[in-house]
Amino acid sequence: MNFDANLQRDAQGRMFIPATQRADGSWRPVKYVKEGYVPQDEVDSYRSKGKIFSEGVKSVGVPGYNGPAKQGGAEERVTNADLTSKSKMSKNQKKRQKKKEKKNTDEFEIEEITDKVSDIKVSSEPANQQPADVDKKKKNLLKKLRAIDDLQAKVEDGSVVPDKEQLEKLGRRGEIEAQLAALS
Repeated sequence: MNFDANLQRDAQGRMFIPATQRADGSWRPVKYVKEGYVPQDEVDSYRSKGKIFSEGVKSVGVPGYNGPAKQGGAEERVTNADLTSKSKMSKNQKKRQKKKEKKNTDEFEIEEITDKVSDIKVSSEPANQQPADVDKKKKNLLKKLRAIDDLQAKVEDGSVVPDKEQLEKLGRRGEIEAQLAALS
């Protein structure tokens, strides 16, 4: 459409759109415009890259379809992996692909670990305790024995009248000594 037909020039040579009457009877004012002006109605609407790409794909047709199959020869197939090679993928698509591959390997590792865990047998007896753990346990038991000895001395002096919990503590002396002997 030729929109220069609506444009006019005044005495100084400036371009303008002449005043027009609206449907309600009022008048639109004269509108001065610069050289190369394109009216709003004539401007092409914005089309994103995705929209332009999808229009291009529609004109090509279905990817991988080469027409009706030939009867005598082997049919050549184009896989989706061929169409989306890593060189053609955007940065985000590559990230998603890498994340998807990692998730698949993680699932495999999880299955492998669960298989190994199911083979583990648990016993109530400590297997091979490390020397540091044994020393720590001995130190803890000796501390409890010292506390029991101190309590026993106070009870014998009469400075403390043992309550129920203290009597239970005094009764555990043999058990603690047995644990200490097992560790030695």
